[in-house]
Amino acid sequence: MAGNWDSVTLSGHFGALSPRLKDFRWQFLEQTRLRDDSPEGFRFSENLLFSQLGYAINDHASVWLGYVHDWIHPLDKLAFQESRPYEDFLWISAFGDLKLTSRSRLEQRINQTTGNLGVRARQMLQLNYPLRFIHDDLGVYVGDEVLGYLNTNHFGPTGFSENRAFAGLGFQFTQRMGADLGYLGQYVVNRPGNDLFTHNVQFNLRFTF
Repeated sequence: MAGNWDSVTLSGHFGALSPRLKDFRWQFLEQTRLRDDSPEGFRFSENLLFSQLGYAINDHASVWLGYVHDWIHPLDKLAFQESRPYEDFLWISAFGDLKLTSRSRLEQRINQTTGNLGVRARQMLQLNYPLRFIHDDLGVYVGDEVLGYLNTNHFGPTGFSENRAFAGLGFQFTQRMGADLGYLGQYVVNRPGNDLFTHNVQFNLRFTF
């Protein structure tokens, strides 16, 4: 099954308000997802609006509190909305030109129609490497994220529930604007039905303030 995830990311810090606030960060992300699971072809399946605030503990570590509002449109089923508060721990290390990013997330998925709660742990690792031999502003990234539920719920099985493997290219057009284009393979455990695998094209437009 094919899919498409398109997003716009805005991020920055509060140092412009006061030098003492330079370690406090913010980020917004708007993402639209399409899926090719209909006889008519690609259709709108999901829209997610992310907002989060963070604090940089040092040059490597930061902690974040976030919220996602999710509009979900399943095929041949009633649409519904989710609230997803979450907590992140982010670690970034550099080994020469190679950058490693680790994100540990605990999120709470709440179906606004039924009130069902799914507590999900997520661990993501990503590597970035500049391709200066091609262009100074071009880079490549590759990563993987494992997701699993910690409680019994209606979203998915307790334990391992999903894996997302991704890779692509990033380009920095200006100091404040960049873009990423890549592939994401999404494997979802779907019990008692068949497991699902989607091949997704990812595009993200980034703005830093």
